[in-house]
Amino acid sequence: MTRSVIVRNHCLPRKARSRARQAKLPGRHKRPAFVQEYCRTELFVVPCRFSSHCGHPAHRHAVRELSPPSIDWLGHSSDRTSSMRARRPALLITRGRPTMIRERSSPQEQLLHLAWSTDADGVCAAPLEWCPGLLPQMAGMPLADWLAAVATVDGAAVACELDGVLARRQPFECELEVTCSDGQRRHVLVTGLPRQQGDGHAGTLVDVTERRDALDAAVRDAATLRLLVDNATDLVAYCGLDGRYIDISASFTRSLGWTREQLIGQPAIDFVHPDDHAHANDDMGRILAGETRPNAIEIRKRDTEGRYLALASKTRMVTDPVTGDCLGAVFVSRHIAREKEMLQRLECMAEQNRTLIESITDGFFSVNAQWEIVYANHRAAAFAGIDRDAAIGKVVWDVAGGLSESVVGEHLRIAMARRESISFEAFYEPAGVWVSERIYAHEEGLSVFFHDISERVAREQQIRDSERRFRETIRITPAGYVLVNGDGIIDDINPALCQLSGYSREELLGRPVAQILVGGHAGAALDVRHTGPREHALETVLLHRQGHHVVALVNQTIELDAQGQARSLTAFVTDITERKRAEARMEELATRDTLTGLPNRAWINRRVSDMLAQCRGETTVFFIDLNRFKEVNDSMGHATGDRLLRQVGQRLQACMRPGDVVARLGGDEFVVAASCVGREAAVAIAGRLLATMEMPFVADGMEMRVGASIGISHAGTDVTSTDELFQKADTAMYKAKALGDGSFQFFEPEMCLEARRRLQLEAALHRALEQRQFSVHYQPRVDLRSLRTLGVEALLRWQHPEFGRVPPLEFIPLAEERGQIGTIGCWVLEAACRDVQHVNDRFGLALHVSVNISARQLRSPDLIGQVRTALAESGLPAEALELELTESALIEDLGQSVQVMQGLKALGVRLSIDDFGTGYSSLSYLKRLPIDVLKLDRSFVAENPAGDGFVRALIDMAHVLNLSVVAEGIETTVAMEALRDAACDEGQGYLFARPMPMAELEAFLAQEADTASASTISG
Repeated sequence: MTRSVIVRNHCLPRKARSRARQAKLPGRHKRPAFVQEYCRTELFVVPCRFSSHCGHPAHRHAVRELSPPSIDWLGHSSDRTSSMRARRPALLITRGRPTMIRERSSPQEQLLHLAWSTDADGVCAAPLEWCPGLLPQMAGMPLADWLAAVATVDGAAVACELDGVLARRQPFECELEVTCSDGQRRHVLVTGLPRQQGDGHAGTLVDVTERRDALDAAVRDAATLRLLVDNATDLVAYCGLDGRYIDISASFTRSLGWTREQLIGQPAIDFVHPDDHAHANDDMGRILAGETRPNAIEIRKRDTEGRYLALASKTRMVTDPVTGDCLGAVFVSRHIAREKEMLQRLECMAEQNRTLIESITDGFFSVNAQWEIVYANHRAAAFAGIDRDAAIGKVVWDVAGGLSESVVGEHLRIAMARRESISFEAFYEPAGVWVSERIYAHEEGLSVFFHDISERVAREQQIRDSERRFRETIRITPAGYVLVNGDGIIDDINPALCQLSGYSREELLGRPVAQILVGGHAGAALDVRHTGPREHALETVLLHRQGHHVVALVNQTIELDAQGQARSLTAFVTDITERKRAEARMEELATRDTLTGLPNRAWINRRVSDMLAQCRGETTVFFIDLNRFKEVNDSMGHATGDRLLRQVGQRLQACMRPGDVVARLGGDEFVVAASCVGREAAVAIAGRLLATMEMPFVADGMEMRVGASIGISHAGTDVTSTDELFQKADTAMYKAKALGDGSFQFFEPEMCLEARRRLQLEAALHRALEQRQFSVHYQPRVDLRSLRTLGVEALLRWQHPEFGRVPPLEFIPLAEERGQIGTIGCWVLEAACRDVQHVNDRFGLALHVSVNISARQLRSPDLIGQVRTALAESGLPAEALELELTESALIEDLGQSVQVMQGLKALGVRLSIDDFGTGYSSLSYLKRLPIDVLKLDRSFVAENPAGDGFVRALIDMAHVLNLSVVAEGIETTVAMEALRDAACDEGQGYLFARPMPMAELEAFLAQEADTASASTISG
């Protein structure tokens, strides 16, 4: 325990007690300094004023000290106190025994000390002075008067009080300020005791100026220390051995909210987070055991709101400087929340950087100026075949074998020596790979990114090889190749183009490409500056050097720069002259009636459309139907009938004016389109036609008369289409036929009963689907080789409660015209998919179903979605659905048709062209359209049931184009055999089965299955 002189409070002068309170000095209880770093030893001498209770010399001086372990109890420190030792005595307290520790340092040193005595009257005798002359002579003067004379202030009051003490013969002591003869003011302590023998008092006058100054300095230092501690941002606390707070800094209140009164005497551990108790107690135990703990520990302390703040706390033990006993510990703590946040951010950033370095595809390593590896990611370690953790800190040349002697090592040394960054690609011999490296030089050393580019180098070599092979391929390809620059000049050609154009390579290089084109240009083909739609396959005509024309198909690609300007054109040119001739022939066959040589329905439709567009008011259509042709055909055979039809065609052509056209629609129906101004001109033409038909025909040596009926329709303002014009002519023809042989009739509105029926049907059509008047019938399609049913065609039927069964040819065009075909067609599609999947599941079959798609449906943007939904809801495989499209629907907008068909093909369904041979029937669109099946129109079978070369040609053509062929309208075994011989794939017609509802189809399939089983058993 620290030893000190205890000064009773009642013995302290008022001023001393005030100063002690200001310095927050303890009263009876001793308390060492609570922060050793902020404290110095101070010696406090506290004089007593007059006291009647204390007269012992040991009580005349009170010593108060604050002493950290680093300062001697004597107050000898390296600062101010050490300089005071030479000029003032100090009181040594050694286990409670006071003693003087120094004598006068010099005879000349002035000491204001004296011993005095008085007689019974209080008159002073000559004093014993240590330094005479400093104070006035007191011999012969009353002590009270002398003190009053030397006192600087309050002399009279001191004299009056002293008289009373002397009169009562009481011991006394007083402190006062005196003025010396040298002009200095000093504080002295005057003490006196009654003499034991005789009257009077004896005592001393001691100079306490230095001790008084030391006390004042100690008080000021203590106040300054407290000010420093209380204004420190750190939390400073002093705890005793029992772990309770003895003193705290004001920062506790500022940071945690606790006041001194709330903490003093409380266990410090109660304010520590429970999870940190063991950590804090362990640290405290180590400190109190004398262990040096240079590092701070992290703990959490509770504030007044119950929150815990993270602190870094340093602990130091406080010991008694005399005995060395442990008195407790001082804690200095600091908020580390921000530091922890910053540390966490730094760690997060470092982790992000590490993650980034580890996630990149490059290998990365960093070396310092001594070539020691500072960091390397896993890719770099794996590339070098080393343990990354073991390599850190080692010299890179020692870790990576062969690096020093390689080209990479040479670049590393150059970058380090010049302190400059380098990027390069090189072959790294130790690993046998090509690497791309980026070396970044910095003050600490080098950072290196690298990755294996062997695959890229190999690919580049492959590209060079590929370019070489491409050049060789271009050289030997049979198609012409030409490269044209942005100015239309030929930069490169191959031998095939030289052969195609008749020019040599030297004659074409550097010349305009227009030199080999007819007329110097050919639309978009080979025109690098063409700004219109860029189609892949274009036709053009080349001018051969010898002067003849070469029809060519050009597949070209135009390369554009960043501004969209053409840089070059690359094209392959194929000679299609012969193919175009063949197509022209096929076009002729497709648009001409093979029997009579007259134009067919498709051709006359286009012709009438053109006439309507050019001169609507003059266009007149004559429908001609032979009256007795069926009798001739049935009685004399089809061959005779065919010869008769050819003669009819020739006669009709012979009697027509230039510009008028005759066509055969099929069977014994012919049509004439003529330009007529007025009704009289039409009557004249009709008369000529009837007259020529009335003349006898001779066939197979037999004269015969057939006659004709003619319906006339004039294109007035009410005619909106070719079909309407034909329909009116057809209506008038039936009226003429009803009137008798050799007559003609103009179309009149009142003769068209069908028009009224049409209106009625139109009104009923809106409710037919809702009222479930529609049904789907199915006509089987068979394999003409095995006669096995492969699929069915879905056919829409309308059973009206008033009109009965309405023919499809009557209501389907009406539905298309009125925009209802889309809804009806979607219903048919869903029903057909659902029914056929049901049949397949029931009988274990894989039948496909074909569904007709109208022109309006083909133009609908919902068609692909409807097909996808029907397949998904029914479960029918996409390849089991075949969509039938008519030629006329396709050629209305061929570009859009191709786009829609490609979308349908992407679903996996099959596409077929219905009634092929009666429409456009062009090879060009057959190649462009993604179709799978051709359905031959029933007219081919009806006109020649035994087959002919044209049907065989059509079938062969379809097979060349990888298309299947289905023949419709097969009604006789002869027709079936003829189609078999022509290698037709499938057939459909009354010979096999009529269209039937779902229940009958199931019975039909069941019977077919039974027949097949019976044949298998009998076989």
